[in-house]
Amino acid sequence: MISFLWKGCSAISLKLDNLNILIDPGNILSLEELESFLSDGNLNIVMYTHEHSGHFNPILLKEIVSKYDPYIIANKGVFRLIRRWINRDKVMKLKGGEMVTILETTIHALRAVHPGVHPLVFLIEHGGKAIFHGDGTGFSQIFEAFSPVDLAFVPAGNPSPNASPNEAVRIIKVLAPKVAVPIHGTDEELSDVEHKIRRAGFDVEVVKPEKGKFTNIEI
Repeated sequence: MISFLWKGCSAISLKLDNLNILIDPGNILSLEELESFLSDGNLNIVMYTHEHSGHFNPILLKEIVSKYDPYIIANKGVFRLIRRWINRDKVMKLKGGEMVTILETTIHALRAVHPGVHPLVFLIEHGGKAIFHGDGTGFSQIFEAFSPVDLAFVPAGNPSPNASPNEAVRIIKVLAPKVAVPIHGTDEELSDVEHKIRRAGFDVEVVKPEKGKFTNIEI
């Protein structure tokens, strides 16, 4: 069972077995909201694709570190901003083509097609499952290196200058996920991804997320 909550932009709260992972909480999530998501009271890993405010908020991260002391996986841009005030043993910088294994979880990174200081997309491998998180990226053929995946969070558009429903469909095509979840877009853009996938006849289940509510997926 994989459970996730989408908060907006590319903010994902992900539950894998007893592991809680938070990705790109940005400035759209409060500590109080996060506490309500974490039924077991633990936050194990926080991941940042890049340093833009919709993805990274230093004030919230300081609160998270104080309360939960999680591992932090960051792109170069975020790492530069946090390296002086966070326990270095728990902060890990990744660049495209690199990987790290912590808490029986392997996290791979590839370069995103997006503005920023070496922005990333991630592949999370845990318990035999592979999960893609696509930041606000546009399409890149290099994402095929992650294929196939079980679950793909794929950006659909607004406010990214690179993402769009068409780019999302191209990403889904090369990743060959069992389940695709459009994120990082307007409601119309998320629906457009779903419609385009159905029209293309891809063998993939598309789950349109309901913002702020957990969704359970059996894969």
